[in-house]
Amino acid sequence: MSTETVAEEKKPLLSVRDLVQEFVVREGGGTRAGVVQAVSSVSFDIMPGETLGIVGETGSGKSTLARAILQSPRPKSGTVTFRGS
Repeated sequence: MSTETVAEEKKPLLSVRDLVQEFVVREGGGTRAGVVQAVSSVSFDIMPGETLGIVGETGSGKSTLARAILQSPRPKSGTVTFRGS
């Protein structure tokens, strides 16, 4: 194994830091009624060869977290790094 390969294996494949996703809630007339914080300050690293499982009750934000990681829609704040970029 080359030195470069060993160094790459020590870096996270996916790094998520302080990810926040919010949605504006509107009343019937379209006026802003409030904000729902669907994902709040989520952080984790996945190293090469690792697997991460996300579990929770219905409506707990699992799919919203996955979409925020994919940037669809872009999260309110936080960073997502895949393979160092």
